[in-house]
Amino acid sequence: MSFTDLLVLATEGVEGVSPDHLASKVAVPIAILIFCGAVFMLLWSNYGWRKGALIYGVAAFGFCGVIGVFWWFGAPGTPVATGLQNFPGQAADEYQPKWFPFEAGSDRAGEFSFWESYQGVDEPGQFQTVAEFTGTTDNEDPMFSNISGDLDSVSQLMIEQAMPRSPSGGLLIGASLREQLTEGTPPAAEGERFVDWVTEVAEDENGDKEYRVAVDNGQRVAATDLVTYAVYEDVETGLVTTRVPVLTQEWFAFKDPGALWLPSAIWTLVSFLGFAICLFALDRIEQREKREAVVVEEAMDVQVPIAQ
Repeated sequence: MSFTDLLVLATEGVEGVSPDHLASKVAVPIAILIFCGAVFMLLWSNYGWRKGALIYGVAAFGFCGVIGVFWWFGAPGTPVATGLQNFPGQAADEYQPKWFPFEAGSDRAGEFSFWESYQGVDEPGQFQTVAEFTGTTDNEDPMFSNISGDLDSVSQLMIEQAMPRSPSGGLLIGASLREQLTEGTPPAAEGERFVDWVTEVAEDENGDKEYRVAVDNGQRVAATDLVTYAVYEDVETGLVTTRVPVLTQEWFAFKDPGALWLPSAIWTLVSFLGFAICLFALDRIEQREKREAVVVEEAMDVQVPIAQ
């Protein structure tokens, strides 16, 4: 078996130990005890346990602080927040940028400046199409493709919030919204039957989804129209035959920039605080040892006359 095969097996974790297994839980503590403990034992044998621990603390916290600075601010040619991005027990995306949908006229909408001049206006001046916002329509362009993919993900969040469904697929909407859907849904034609309502992002004449983007209050804001269709299928074949738009809702979302830098920042500050405390305590021990050495030396130099 080649080295490449071994590497593949290692990365795939073939017949690996479960994360809940005792071996998985004690692996890291044992590794720390062996590698870090060996260095501490060497320092202990030369300086004593207290001074050795402080020397080790100064070195360890100083190293962690320097690493934290690179994690926090990034090194030349590397992005910021490349280190810790969450604390133990938190979700991996706890501080990742997130989209938050909100509907037109909501309290959240009032927090943005665009809403003050937008009420009743079909196309607010601040918003642009993705092509206008990025300055290109090339799908190969990284900025265009990233923003388009980002908006596809937020549109799904908008739909889930505008037209929530139960695990069984039933719509969890209020009576007024259900009444609007019912009133706008025409009766099924002969040979057809009504199936359900489906909500999708509005599309232009070319079949592209109509997204609008803006930057407001330092945050990216997205807007789109959600169109709910009444879906009918053929009674005999069960194939979808007709889709009738019955309701259009305008929805927005803003992207919280997150705080990927926060875990690295706290790591760095705690490390430098530990470094300062250990360095201060080590200095106190050094000063005390110097004073004791001076006292012993002076005592040895005292000459007592023989006659006494």
